[in-house]
Amino acid sequence: MADRASAYDDTYWEPALGKTGDELKTALNDIISTNDQITYDEVWDALKVTDQDPENPDNVVLLYSGRSQSKDSNGGGADQWNREHTWAKSHGDFGTAVGPGTDVHHLRPTDVSVNSERGNKDFDMGGDPVDEAEGNFTDEDSFEPRDEVKGDVARMIMYMAVRYEGEDGAPDLELNDQVDNGSAPAMGRQSVLLEWSAEDPPDDFERNRNQVIFDEFQHNRNPFIDHPEWAADIWG
Repeated sequence: MADRASAYDDTYWEPALGKTGDELKTALNDIISTNDQITYDEVWDALKVTDQDPENPDNVVLLYSGRSQSKDSNGGGADQWNREHTWAKSHGDFGTAVGPGTDVHHLRPTDVSVNSERGNKDFDMGGDPVDEAEGNFTDEDSFEPRDEVKGDVARMIMYMAVRYEGEDGAPDLELNDQVDNGSAPAMGRQSVLLEWSAEDPPDDFERNRNQVIFDEFQHNRNPFIDHPEWAADIWG
């Protein structure tokens, strides 16, 4: 899908091309921070479009379990799906405020109990198997998603670290190479996220999701889906 990404290079991404490091991070922030914003209630309807099962339009695909589930089974009950903040909302204490708390680029449908088990943990390797989400693991301070979405998770976290730089009352979100970050505006483990991004490149589902968010909701893009190499250019 390089052709789809290149279609934006001469227009959308043009100011960032050829840059690296902090200069690239700043250029990307300038490009993606002009997005439209939605409310937390509106996120429900957005996720029913962005995460629609390509093989069953009545369902969404849950991030950690990969389960296809009815769009209408959203809520807070057992075996329903709810809105997972991949960048845990307590990391920077932004809650569900419009902006980082409602940014669909990092909000995904997940099983209620799996969402609860992940909690606000940072991302890292290892732990015990997660009930109801085969291939995921967790321990007291970190969560490891299944192999099929490791890169997706990494690119969502990287997006948040570029998009939110302390402007307009939002926190300045940053990657670091630790776990157990608590309420600090930081998420880790950076070195592991870089590995996941390289090992699990964007697939059709992720690219389509990026396009739908751009076309129908926020009108901005996740740069690390269009240009996965930019992860190493900034943090490598």
